Amino acid sequence: MKVLVVGAGVIGTVYGAHIGAAGHTVDVLGHPPRTDQIGAQGMAARDVLADSIVVTRAQVVPSSAADRYDLVLVAVRCDQLAQASTELTPLEGSPTVLFFGNNPGGRSALPRLAAGAVKLGFPGVGGVLRDGTADYVRIRQQPTALEADGDPRLAELGRVLRNRGFGVQAVTEMEGWLVYHAAFVACVCAALYRCDTDPGRLASDRESLTLMCTALTEAFAALRQAGVTGLPRNLAALHSPLLKAVAVRYWARTMHAPAGELWFAAHARHAQDEMRTLGDQLISRLADAPATSHLRQLLQAPAG
Repeated sequence: MKVLVVGAGVIGTVYGAHIGAAGHTVDVLGHPPRTDQIGAQGMAARDVLADSIVVTRAQVVPSSAADRYDLVLVAVRCDQLAQASTELTPLEGSPTVLFFGNNPGGRSALPRLAAGAVKLGFPGVGGVLRDGTADYVRIRQQPTALEADGDPRLAELGRVLRNRGFGVQAVTEMEGWLVYHAAFVACVCAALYRCDTDPGRLASDRESLTLMCTALTEAFAALRQAGVTGLPRNLAALHSPLLKAVAVRYWARTMHAPAGELWFAAHARHAQDEMRTLGDQLISRLADAPATSHLRQLLQAPAG
């Protein structure tokens, strides 16, 4: 496949590097100064736990019309979706355009593209850029999510990722899945903001962890009541009302581990506007929902 990566942060770099390492041609849409590094050094992704690194050469292109692409991977924050969509206007041919990140608005939040078929997905890694290299960990509990609709290019991407050691899940209710995931990350990041984005501090703050878990239970129940489908089974089980104590212990362990920094805190620090926007959107969506007092307390509180 000929692949264009739009957004060369941690996610775009990790997936672009592995797609290239699998033998596909990868271009990156230019956004200096980050893409200047990629043009000079390639896309470098280091698996922190496996202590292995993948480096793929990639051509930096000035426009999405630089070539005809099979797959366009759009890995940007939700507050950057409008600008990224504008940059895709010159696309030619019939590529699969995979919007790969937080987007609780689903397709309705995306402008209609002149070319290509819009698909939705979500990465299964977290990490941070250090000296041009994406240091990342794979999230076993949240495999890479790809919309399940029979698209052959998404199927090929899934095959590539599995061969590269990534967990991959085909999600039939991707739009709802994204709503629930946005609620999840908004609550986790709000709890981190109460603790100055220090995961170790959050791990020791039983009050904030309990508030976070109660808020998540309320959010999931309210979204279900509103008819939103697609809640991931692991989150549904962990954040059921009867398992609050289990959830608090689970998140205390997670925040104490390296995952606390690489899965959550690094992104919470880097994308505060995005996380607060997700929280505001959730509160607005559930404006008339009863039994969401802890959710509002968590998401509407000023940063700690």
